[in-house]
Amino acid sequence: MKYTHRKRRSAWIDVTFSIAIIALTVSAIYLISQTTKNEASSLPKKKQAAASVVIDTIDSNYPGIKIITATSNDAYIPFAIQYPQSLHSTFNEAISKYITIAKQNYLATMEENKKTSSEFTGELNISFETLSHHSGSYSFVLVNSSSTGAENGTTEIRSFHLNPETGESFTIADVLGRDPKNLEILSTLVREAIYNDPLLADYLFPEEVHIQTEPIWANFDNFAITDESLILYFDEYELAAGAVGPPIIAIPLSEINSLLSDRFQLLTEDTDEVEITKDPIKDENTAIPPKNTESSSNQGNSDTTEDGTAGSTEEVDNGIKQIALTFDDGPDPKVTIQILETLNKYDAKATFFMLGSRVEYYPEIAKKVQEAGHELGNHTWNHPDLTKAGVAKVRSEINETSSIIENVTGEKVTAFRPPYGAVNKTVRSQTNLPVVLWDVDTLDWKYRDPNQLLAHVKGATKDGSIILMHDIHQSTADGLDAVLAYLQTEGYTFVTVSELE
Repeated sequence: MKYTHRKRRSAWIDVTFSIAIIALTVSAIYLISQTTKNEASSLPKKKQAAASVVIDTIDSNYPGIKIITATSNDAYIPFAIQYPQSLHSTFNEAISKYITIAKQNYLATMEENKKTSSEFTGELNISFETLSHHSGSYSFVLVNSSSTGAENGTTEIRSFHLNPETGESFTIADVLGRDPKNLEILSTLVREAIYNDPLLADYLFPEEVHIQTEPIWANFDNFAITDESLILYFDEYELAAGAVGPPIIAIPLSEINSLLSDRFQLLTEDTDEVEITKDPIKDENTAIPPKNTESSSNQGNSDTTEDGTAGSTEEVDNGIKQIALTFDDGPDPKVTIQILETLNKYDAKATFFMLGSRVEYYPEIAKKVQEAGHELGNHTWNHPDLTKAGVAKVRSEINETSSIIENVTGEKVTAFRPPYGAVNKTVRSQTNLPVVLWDVDTLDWKYRDPNQLLAHVKGATKDGSIILMHDIHQSTADGLDAVLAYLQTEGYTFVTVSELE
């Protein structure tokens, strides 16, 4: 009896113990698997984020200044950021702080948009121009263009200043010798220039103009100085309606030389060594093309001769007015498609100067451009200023872009447009493609206004013109129909740059 009772009791304990072991084992396996899964899922995300951003560093043509470029082709939140770095930590920290805040604001806004299931693709482009002065001082002008919603994007201009030898910054007070009387005179000149600017005339806020141009140092501290001009930058909506973008006022140094401190006064001799003329106040694709624009048919300016002087156009008057429409910086999955549809509506052919990095990301869109019969152009891989890059960098930017366009479309590129219109002997020696610039700048990157697109075309277009636009801005796609309708009624024939007579 006792033996039997012990046997039954022992079996019950064994069963209970076995169940407990099994339960613990299952729990342990579950916990381990969950931990592994979490680690596995988190690691690729980190790697993926790092892999989506390409960072490049090159030396500039300015001693002690490097150019940092960071690009991401993320389908929802793409960005291209370019900024300077020097040998001086204080300057670098100021630039990096601005870039970091701009990028964080853009990414945060797009993340909020994603929560509302917004399908709108964002865009952030920060580029810069280095403006030198004979004193050895540099002005760095950063142009921050961003779009985070269905409405038109915003553009902000910020300037930073550096003496590369000492690492010191300088202010407008330093430029004007810290004399309040000089500031008062400058204030009056700037107001006059604002009211005399025809592009601002219909959009100004008079009360704000008065407030923002009062003789207070802080009102004029967003500036740049060259050997020719003092350039003042104001924010969007600060002086005028947003349709005109950030107002920019340039005062010739010859008008204010007596106001300048000794360090910044005009030289007695003209020491201009710039190979091409570039507009220092605009961002990508807004450089003023040199008068002897190179292309397969010398089409950059039909009214200029090879030496840049005015020439007669009577000998090419054959009764047919031609116009070349060009689009830079694409392809884009939405904007480029809409532009292709509008071009098809008017049976118009155009030239698309593509970035290799975007062709890599949107190969099917590049293929659609080719299938529609448009000319394929090369606009480099990542949009750097090639005149500040080494030979190897120039060669790879051009050749890799040509290769991917041909691989994707099955067609060779037939023209090359350097970013910013910046070209020199080194750049030209690295390609056999004709270099094509433009003579009509629509400023579509700046205004992001369909109506402004038409206004600029009306004001500057002539027979033989090459019109610069971008197939990455929604406002350009929205305003193109009106532009083509106007040009068609004016009797223009739409051709590619290679077909332009």
